[in-house]
Amino acid sequence: MNDHTPEPVDENAVSRGHEVTETNVSMVIKFGYGLTAMTVVSFLLMWGMFVAIEDFNETSFATPSPLVQDNQLPPAPRLQVIPEEDLAILRAAEEKKLTTYGWVIRTAEIVQIPIDRAMQLIANDDRFKLPARSKLSNEGQ
Repeated sequence: MNDHTPEPVDENAVSRGHEVTETNVSMVIKFGYGLTAMTVVSFLLMWGMFVAIEDFNETSFATPSPLVQDNQLPPAPRLQVIPEEDLAILRAAEEKKLTTYGWVIRTAEIVQIPIDRAMQLIANDDRFKLPARSKLSNEGQ
């Protein structure tokens, strides 16, 4: 029943290094079936793994710890109800700290002064001035 007669081989093709035999079609088809079967098996194994993990999570974390209190508030800071108002209060407190005199630590006699006054004092203090260049150092350059 196998009356397949091979076709004549082209000698020029053989001399140039070309393949002259047919591809084994049945092996290619078997490889495709095997690849498809392995893909399906892999998908099924992954699905089973996800189902098992989901079941484990449901049974493990379904009941809360007896130490958990239902009505416990979260630790501070909590969400702001009116953030614009809170920001205005914060900026007013910062502005007051920057523009007024006051005690920081009264027993140690540490005070705060307005920032403008502090900058004037620093600008007029000789300890914080940069040394002036002498004429001799300018001539050497």
